[in-house]
Amino acid sequence: MTNHVEPEFDPVLIDLALGRLPVDEAEAVRQQLMHDADLAQQYSVLEQTFTVLNTAAVPIRAPRQLAQRISVGVAAARPLSVCHAQQLGALEDEPVENPSGSFVLRLANLRDVIAVAAMLVLAVGLGIPGLLSVRDRSQRIMCSANLAQLGTAVQQYADSYAGALPFAGWGQKASWRPTNDPQVEVLPNRRHAYRLIRLNYVSPRFFICPSQNDRPMRTDQVADRDDFLEASNVSYAYQNMAGVRPAVTDSPNLPLFADENPLFAEGVPMFNLLRSGFDAAKRNSPAHNSRGQNILTLSGHVRWTESPLVGVDGDNIWTLAGEPEYTGREGPATTVDAHLLK
Repeated sequence: MTNHVEPEFDPVLIDLALGRLPVDEAEAVRQQLMHDADLAQQYSVLEQTFTVLNTAAVPIRAPRQLAQRISVGVAAARPLSVCHAQQLGALEDEPVENPSGSFVLRLANLRDVIAVAAMLVLAVGLGIPGLLSVRDRSQRIMCSANLAQLGTAVQQYADSYAGALPFAGWGQKASWRPTNDPQVEVLPNRRHAYRLIRLNYVSPRFFICPSQNDRPMRTDQVADRDDFLEASNVSYAYQNMAGVRPAVTDSPNLPLFADENPLFAEGVPMFNLLRSGFDAAKRNSPAHNSRGQNILTLSGHVRWTESPLVGVDGDNIWTLAGEPEYTGREGPATTVDAHLLK
C-alpha cells in the first residue's frame, strides 16, 4: 500500500489563480510559467481545482464548541488555585455566536486571559515559521521571474547587436573596483547590465530581488545616465565583462546573472582566498537568507542552486579561475569562466 502525498503549490501561484497579484507581478509570474514546465503544471492543476470549487461552493462553519474546548483544555493544563478563582469570580465563558456565524470568546476572568494568551503563544510558535517559509518561497519565485525577464531582454539585445551581450565599453586604465587613483577610470561591472534599461529592453524594477532591501530607479532617472544611480538600484550580479566576453551563441550553461555575489561589496573583495580555512565554494548569496541563489544562464533558463559551483564544468560563479587577488582589472580568460559581479 502506497502513501498518498498531498501536492504542494507555490503560494504565488495560488495568489495568481485567485487574482490577488498586482498586474505587473502577475505578468512577471506568467512569463515565468512559460519557462518552467513544473510551475506551469502546478498552475494548471490550481486553475482546474478553483474552477470546481467555484461551481460547487459549500459554506463551512466551525464547530460551535471548538473555542470552548480549547479554552477548557488550556485551563486544565494551567489551573488556578481555588482561592484565586473565588476572588476573581467565575462567569460563564461559552463562546457567543454572531449573526455572521463567527464566534467571540468572552474573557470573564484570569483563567480566560491565560487560556487566550496560551493559544496566542501556540499560534505564534507554529504559525510564524510557516509564514516565513511561505514568504521565502514567494520571494524566490518572484526573483526567478525577474531573472527570466532579464533573460528575455538579453536575447532581444543580442538580436539587435549581432549576438553580443550588453557591454558598455572598457579601457586599458579602467577598473571595476573603486579606487582613488586619478589615473584609473572606475567602471563598475553593473554599467554593462544598465544598458538593458537605458535602451528600453527592460524595466528597472526587474533588477530588484524581492528578498533584498534594494529599490529600483525611477524611470524618469534613467535617461542621460550610463550607470545605475546607486548600487542599491540593482540586486543582481552580471558576468564580469573586463576580460574575454562571451556571445549569446557560446556555452548555454554559462551563468549570466545571479543573486548578489557574497564575496564582493560594490566591487571590493571581502575575502582572501589565501587565508587558511576560507572556502569560497560554501558561500551562497546573501539574498534568500544565504540558502542559495537563483541564476540565469546564457540559454535563458533560470534555476535555483544551493551551491556556487554551478558554472560550466563546476566553475565557482563568484570567483575567477586561478585568481587569488583582485585589483579591479581582472576578467575571465575564457568564455566559459563565470565571474558574476554587481
